[in-house]
Amino acid sequence: MASKKQRNAMGHAPAADTPAAKTSLRRYFAEQTDPHRRDKMARAAQTRGSQPSSPTASDGSTEDHEIRTLLTQLPSKSDLAAMFQKLEDSFSEKLQAVTADVQQLGARVQDLEEETENINKQWAEAYTTQETHAEAIRYLQRRLDDVDNRGRRNNLRVRGIPESAEGVTENPIQVLTTVFNRILARPKDTAITFDRAHRAARPRNLPPDRPRNLICRIHNFPLKEEIFRKAHQNKDLTIDGQLVTVFQDLAPSILQARRALRPITQALLERQIKFRWNFPFALTVNLQNKIHTISSPEDVPEFQRALKLPPSEVEDLTGLAANPTRQTPQKPKWQRSPRKRRRQNHPGTDISVPTREEPA
Repeated sequence: MASKKQRNAMGHAPAADTPAAKTSLRRYFAEQTDPHRRDKMARAAQTRGSQPSSPTASDGSTEDHEIRTLLTQLPSKSDLAAMFQKLEDSFSEKLQAVTADVQQLGARVQDLEEETENINKQWAEAYTTQETHAEAIRYLQRRLDDVDNRGRRNNLRVRGIPESAEGVTENPIQVLTTVFNRILARPKDTAITFDRAHRAARPRNLPPDRPRNLICRIHNFPLKEEIFRKAHQNKDLTIDGQLVTVFQDLAPSILQARRALRPITQALLERQIKFRWNFPFALTVNLQNKIHTISSPEDVPEFQRALKLPPSEVEDLTGLAANPTRQTPQKPKWQRSPRKRRRQNHPGTDISVPTREEPA
């Protein structure tokens, strides 16, 4: 084997001995070294320091010593395994936490679904109960209207009779006796027995110059019916230049229900279709020997379809749901006044009294 001097003389110098190779190798190891893990690599170097060095390395070479130092600072297989194990443990711990949260959310979602299903069942039962109660209330309302109207069978409501001048006491019985005798074509002094007679309260929307209605109860029911029938036959009755009309005194709920059906009655009048009101409340039309009746809001669509009337909205005929969408007004939240006040402290006391600012 040739010596080192002979190899150099032959021109076959090794590539590791050239300055460029040494510089590039040191730069590579320097770039691959992590300065933040020097302590950890130093401990690994101490563990591997007892191993015998490479037989080709020169103990006195500075470059070999630097390379060996860089090699000892590189992470070993055990270091990588420890690092991966640490990452795996961290991921496993976080995954277990996420799994527990997902399971908890799943349980809560299941509870919410069960609660929602129970609420839906309760809502369906409540809706059915509400419909039943609404039907029962409507029936009771009509029965109450019937009782109220039976108590008003002898009553008449007269509209259009002028009121007495201010300061003059009016005698309703005397006025009504004169009007009814005129309707019956009898002498005006003919006696008529009244149980009571009075002026109605003035509605809010009634003009001030319009007289209030006169309400009376006639003791003799056949006489009341005769007055009512002849008053409808004589529709041109006037007193002091004002038209006088006689109506049957009905319960306020019945009048409200009839007002709610005004679009339908107007359409019937335009088509010259005769109709009549039944008691306690019903609108009846006899067309081609077939009777069509409205006694509840559910009867309106079929009634309009059978008589070929234009569709129109009808309010609740019982007056129980006049404003179903009404909401209770909420009070505004308390806010501090933007106006600044000066406080005047009284001497000897801890009480401060606000004073009003003088205008500029």
